[in-house]
Amino acid sequence: MDFRITIIAALVLVALAAGFWWRARTGRAKLVRSGEIVDLGKLKATRAGQPVTSFGKKATLLQFSTEVCSICVQTAKYFKELESKNPDLTHIEVDLTDRMDLAAHFNVMQTPTTLVLDRTGKVQARIGGAPKLNVIQQELAKLEIK
Repeated sequence: MDFRITIIAALVLVALAAGFWWRARTGRAKLVRSGEIVDLGKLKATRAGQPVTSFGKKATLLQFSTEVCSICVQTAKYFKELESKNPDLTHIEVDLTDRMDLAAHFNVMQTPTTLVLDRTGKVQARIGGAPKLNVIQQELAKLEIK
């Protein structure tokens, strides 16, 4: 009986540690040094039924979502609000539900995943999970978006 309690306690501690680790990583920006420039043609993103053909004047928030992601809806709403307040910012949302090729290419392990792009489409930062508001503001400030 004593052995089983020890095993259960160890499993609970491991689960708690994993949860704290995951929470600490989610929503934080990670600097991307790959220098990758996103190809809008390969994304096949649309807006109001028309293909997206350009990046924002100063920055673009590229959000990867899925149909079953409830957090993605709130994230997109926030990004659209930011976009409406700033003409130099563009928000592009791509549904990965049927685009496993993009999920693999961009190494998307959770949704939403947001890539912060500069005006040329170069990936500057990556945010996995629901982005923290101050994190988005800091990343946009780096690209001179206020």
